[in-house]
Amino acid sequence: MRYPVAQLRVLSLLALTLLVGLAVREWRAGFPDAAERLENFDRQESPEPLFPEADAPASRPGPAHPGSPPSSGPRNTPPPADPAPVPPLEPLDVNRADAAQLARLPGVGPGLAQRIVEERERRGRFESPEALRYVLGMGPKKLAAIRRFITVSD
Repeated sequence: MRYPVAQLRVLSLLALTLLVGLAVREWRAGFPDAAERLENFDRQESPEPLFPEADAPASRPGPAHPGSPPSSGPRNTPPPADPAPVPPLEPLDVNRADAAQLARLPGVGPGLAQRIVEERERRGRFESPEALRYVLGMGPKKLAAIRRFITVSD
């Protein structure tokens, strides 16, 4: 059975759309931090520059003439970095924790914590820590990093 040209074009477009969707999903799973930055790109109040050195003035502060002392003008010093979240002292139950508590785990940001909560609401309780692998952005390395900080209740 032969398909008309118009139907072949529609089928090709559908197949291409499916492949692009799968490629995007795989990219998001492989690079969760970059995907989260892209998701929150237009939501940030003061976005961090992609290239901080490009925002610096072209001329560096220094002596105006060789041999003269350097100027004591204002310098562009970066603001102090936010302290890293402190992991919980006792294991955190992923079946009972909210997004704010999950975001305290090392390597788990607010976006991933929210996805963990949404996955728990969608599928039900997690049977084991390995079930976290169903969450987009939770790879084997990240799961290994948080394994000692989590527990699963019965």
